[in-house]
Amino acid sequence: MQFRWWNSFNLLAVILLAIGITGLIAGGKMVFDPGRTPSGYEWAIYLVAGALMLVNGFLPPANPVTDADEDDEAAASPAARKPAPAAKAAAAAAAEDA
Repeated sequence: MQFRWWNSFNLLAVILLAIGITGLIAGGKMVFDPGRTPSGYEWAIYLVAGALMLVNGFLPPANPVTDADEDDEAAASPAARKPAPAAKAAAAAAAEDA
C-alpha cells in the first residue's frame, strides 16, 4: 500500500492543527507568542496554517518537462525536427536585419 498523500506538508498540517485545537480547548492559554501580550486568538493562526498546509499536501506535484521528454517528442514527429520553409525564411531575414 502506498501512502502518496502522507508527505511533510501533511505531517506539518497535523502538528499545526493539533496545536490549534489544543489552544482552542485550553482557551488560548497554551498557545502564545513569547514577548507579546496574548490576544487569546493565536490558536486560530495555527488552525488556518494547518488547513493551508493540508490543502497544499493533497495537491498533486507538477511534472516538469525534462530534456528526455523533449527528445522523445522530437523523435516521434519528424516534422518537428525540420522547420517550416516560412519559418526558415523569417529566421534568415531576421539574421540579415541584425
